[in-house]
Amino acid sequence: MAKRKNDRNIAHDHDSKTEIAKRIADQSKRVSSAYGNVEEGLFRVFRWFSGLVDRVLFTKKYLPIVSLLLAIFLYATVNYDSENSIFANSLTSARTLSNVAMRATYNSESFEVTGLPQTCQVMLTGDAANVNNAATRSGYCTINLDGYTEGTHLVPVSVAGYGDSVSATAAPSDVLVTLARKTTQQFEVSYDFINTDEMDDRYVLGEPTFPNGTGVNIRASRETLDSIAMVKALIDVGGQTASFETEARLVAYDNSGNAVDAEIVPNTIDVAVSVSSPHKTVPIVLNFSGEVQNDMAIDSVTMDRQTATIYAPESVLNSVSSVSIEYDASTLTSDTTTTAPIHLPDGVSGSDTSLVNLTISLAPRETKTLSGVSINYRNNTGNYSATVLNNQTTVDVTVSGTQSNITGIGQNDIFVYIDLANLTPGTYDLPLVLEQSTTNGLVSFTLNQLTLQVTLEAEGVTANENTQEVIE
Repeated sequence: MAKRKNDRNIAHDHDSKTEIAKRIADQSKRVSSAYGNVEEGLFRVFRWFSGLVDRVLFTKKYLPIVSLLLAIFLYATVNYDSENSIFANSLTSARTLSNVAMRATYNSESFEVTGLPQTCQVMLTGDAANVNNAATRSGYCTINLDGYTEGTHLVPVSVAGYGDSVSATAAPSDVLVTLARKTTQQFEVSYDFINTDEMDDRYVLGEPTFPNGTGVNIRASRETLDSIAMVKALIDVGGQTASFETEARLVAYDNSGNAVDAEIVPNTIDVAVSVSSPHKTVPIVLNFSGEVQNDMAIDSVTMDRQTATIYAPESVLNSVSSVSIEYDASTLTSDTTTTAPIHLPDGVSGSDTSLVNLTISLAPRETKTLSGVSINYRNNTGNYSATVLNNQTTVDVTVSGTQSNITGIGQNDIFVYIDLANLTPGTYDLPLVLEQSTTNGLVSFTLNQLTLQVTLEAEGVTANENTQEVIE
């Protein structure tokens, strides 16, 4: 009987488990069905929303509204301020300006201020648009010295000229300046011509005159007055072609040539300047240096002009007898047509021509010797008796050039001498000097002996037996 009871219990348990499994399976189906319904609902909502977005964003009817909303969103994002809401009006900005002019307010009639910087820095802060607008204005830094007495003071720097819509601070915020009481001292005026390069070089400026005198007063501190070395009238002569009168600006300078900031009373001076054009016509001399290579020499030279009109002050013109052309003959290899510049002596401001056309012909070089050219003496101011070693009284000279140029050259065309200027009695090795009468530069002369031993004796002294007196 017990066995049947156990069998019944086992069968009951099996039925119970089967019922439970069935209920679980039914529940799972209901859950899956519910999830499927929810998922389907979400997809329907998404498809509806997607269709709505497509209709709004891609329809011309709603496009302006969408653009406005996006612009508002972007503006709010960019101008977000952590201390305010995203709807804050603007973004705070800062900007530093360099080389801002520095000014001072003080009694300039009685005082001079030193130590004030010429520029400062300014930092602008505020709304970005206002800062950018203020930065374009001509603001400045300033100190107010009204009420300050003579001496050194630390003065605060303020900023002006940038408007009230921004905050402006200066760097440095304070400056150390010195106020010195002004005194007056008189100075004599000299002059400088300016813009002379804008004046035609054929015109010559005369000495300026000052109808009302050359004394001016300068008002400054004693330290500044002591630093002034000169006061000059700067006379502008640009483009002047005739005598003129003008007002010249006055500038004070120190010993180093630097301008001194001082109050000059008056700051201009009346001046009269004469303008003239003194000139003179002089010959053009052609000078060759070096020698033509390959045993050739210059046979002839033709210039397209022989004279030049030069412009200079009268004192210079009186001392100038010619102008020259310098030409290096070693550069010549064949007959040449070229252009050469005229060399003007010092003090000559200009000429009517600066270039000369040259036609140069070459020919084979020849040489010949002029024997027994007499030796002469010059500047024997002490009236000495001059004797030479070995009784030498002549020297040989070699002449070189083309055949046509040296054929007619003789002893009468040269002069050889010894210069006795500034000598005292004694024995000397003196250089022989050769002068030539021909000036065309196409013939060269060479002394075969460069020096000569000469003994100078005062009158009444007998020469040695191996010497011979040579009379000047």
